[in-house]
Amino acid sequence: MNSKKRIFVVDDEEDLTDLLQFQLKREGFKVETANDPFAALTVARDFGPDLIVLDVMMPDLDGYQLLRMFRSDHQLTDVPVVMLTARAGVEDRIKGLESGADDYMCKPFETKELVLRIRSILKRSSEQNRAPSGRIVMGNVAIDEEDHSVSIGGVEIPFTVTEFKLLQFFLKRKGRVQTRENLLLSVWKFDAEVETRTVDVHIRRLRKKMETADLEIETVRGVGYRLAEKAK
Repeated sequence: MNSKKRIFVVDDEEDLTDLLQFQLKREGFKVETANDPFAALTVARDFGPDLIVLDVMMPDLDGYQLLRMFRSDHQLTDVPVVMLTARAGVEDRIKGLESGADDYMCKPFETKELVLRIRSILKRSSEQNRAPSGRIVMGNVAIDEEDHSVSIGGVEIPFTVTEFKLLQFFLKRKGRVQTRENLLLSVWKFDAEVETRTVDVHIRRLRKKMETADLEIETVRGVGYRLAEKAK
């Protein structure tokens, strides 16, 4: 699987991109890098990555701005993104997730852990692509499992790979309470050692995109979340 997967690394530190390129190629990935954030969008379009590793702290054009550009580009909008940040604060990491990233890692980090995160995300994307085609409709919410699209009230809404997987999981288990730990294992394929705030951030993103939906994700205090019909 890895030999066909393309990883695009964007970081203004040439030493780091050289290191990641060497390590990721050794793991069987095809790798392209960019040290100039202004050139990253063009390089990414030409390269066609399966996943992007994106640094936050870059001069003139930071990772958050670049991520918004990726998410607005029709060729790259669904490509999973792992953000790298030198800031260890929870709020900084949450900002990356809220901007549309699928995962984050704090510098300095172990390359082995980054590779594991990349493989986990790519596996999730691959499983989604292999999933039997079908259409799930509840209220005014409809998802197409074949082309991975979501529409609310007949209007198609852009969802990242992780957001789609999370909504799909909830729709198939409507009314059933899901703990954060269960969501991490089922959707992210991570164990409970991964910060559960990751789940909370993605739930907030889902709620924002589902403001016009007939369904809502309720918080079950002390337990987790469940999908239910909005009270009329």
